[in-house]
Amino acid sequence: MKDDLIDLVLAKLKWLRLPGMGAQLGALLDRVAAENLSALQLVDRLCDEEKESRLSHAVQRRIQDARFPEINTIDAFDFDFCPVRKKLRARYLALHDLSFIDKGINPLFIGVPGTGKTFLARALAYRACQANRRVVLVSAPRMLNDLHGAELHGRLDRALRRYEKAELLVIDDFAVLEMDPAQAKLAFQVLSERYNYRRSTAITTNRMFKDWPKVFPDALNAQIIAERLTERSERFVLDGKGFRQHAAI
Repeated sequence: MKDDLIDLVLAKLKWLRLPGMGAQLGALLDRVAAENLSALQLVDRLCDEEKESRLSHAVQRRIQDARFPEINTIDAFDFDFCPVRKKLRARYLALHDLSFIDKGINPLFIGVPGTGKTFLARALAYRACQANRRVVLVSAPRMLNDLHGAELHGRLDRALRRYEKAELLVIDDFAVLEMDPAQAKLAFQVLSERYNYRRSTAITTNRMFKDWPKVFPDALNAQIIAERLTERSERFVLDGKGFRQHAAI
């Protein structure tokens, strides 16, 4: 009869959509006698299991929705590789408490290829996903192509919402390839909206800001975007030796 009752309770928990409780019910019932748990303590622990289960699933959804091409975690980054990395270590790691998101601060990773810009940006994005924050990770060409295609098919507003509403938007290789007027307009639209609502945008770029007029068809457009990104920002200039070339030797 006890087994029948357990099966009945499990069925009810499934109907109520409480998978965390259902998964741990049997184990916790075994511990009731062993640890002399009261009914209230049992319910408390079941609630804890359900909360942990929901948070775990929420984090997995955040990671999936962010669309990481590759997961990078900060424990795999070699800060001792060169003096430039050592110098930025403390300031970068301070971002991992994620308070910068609530303050609308933009982490900017600037430097030559192969120095770790994308790795650091992805590691920060992954940390935000682990904290159940809404993250979008995308390369600049892909974002602009996505928005342009949506515009052609009359779905621009919906596509813009994905990039404008994210708590953290990470744009890889921004201001690297030349933009046509339509692309520049879309980039301006996304970044201006995020600026107005103090939403954090992280970028990686190979170009210093003074060179952005070479990418944008309108120099004023380039200046305004640069100013809005840098007004509230943490800049990380990686101008040391490239790690990829070193690893290939």
